Amino acid sequence: MVQSTITAWLKKPATVAKPDESIPAPPASTNNDPDPPLITNNFSLPPLPPNVQLVPLTEDLMPGFQRLTALTLPVSYPPAFFAESMTEPIHSITLMATWQTAPLSPEPTLNLEKPRVVGAIRCRLLPSSTLYISTISLLAPYRSHGIASHLLQNVIVKASNAHGVRSITAHVWEANEDGLEWYEKRGFEIIGKEDKYYNKLKPSGAVLVRKWVEVSDLLPSADKNGPGTT
Repeated sequence: MVQSTITAWLKKPATVAKPDESIPAPPASTNNDPDPPLITNNFSLPPLPPNVQLVPLTEDLMPGFQRLTALTLPVSYPPAFFAESMTEPIHSITLMATWQTAPLSPEPTLNLEKPRVVGAIRCRLLPSSTLYISTISLLAPYRSHGIASHLLQNVIVKASNAHGVRSITAHVWEANEDGLEWYEKRGFEIIGKEDKYYNKLKPSGAVLVRKWVEVSDLLPSADKNGPGTT
């Protein structure tokens, strides 16, 4: 079964490969709080850095998505998982966060640098109009810019509009306290726990969290309206 986690805080086994140091770090956040609280049930976000773009998964970005997953998650995903990500309806509720060293230009021909995948969210649909977060991940150097929250909000809006989604669920490794806190700050509540959910992790349990979609979740973010909370 698939796992949902927040990459930067995940307690990974020592055997997981280290991130590629060639990936440039984003500019330092001006906020001294690495994870300031959100307004409950309200995705009011600061604008994304000008170097970041949220885009659908493509064949060109697939190697970056696979690499991100291998670097940031302690469980392995088979080729079928990635192949399925390109099929509907999963593809429509999967987003990549890409980074370019120079801020993106309005003129596409000037964006010559190949974008790097630094974050991603991959979801699937469950019965009862439920969106399930299979994986959500972000490379550690790109924290504190609201990128993961933007990924989450954009997928919620897309899934609500296209599929009538009314709730979002995810499994969080029971040892990942910071990841669980991340979800709770974004309006998720704990609704259960499943023992022996992960075959190769110790402890092996997972916490199931859920959030109901509210009007505030569908409001525009602060991409064009100045900073909010992250």
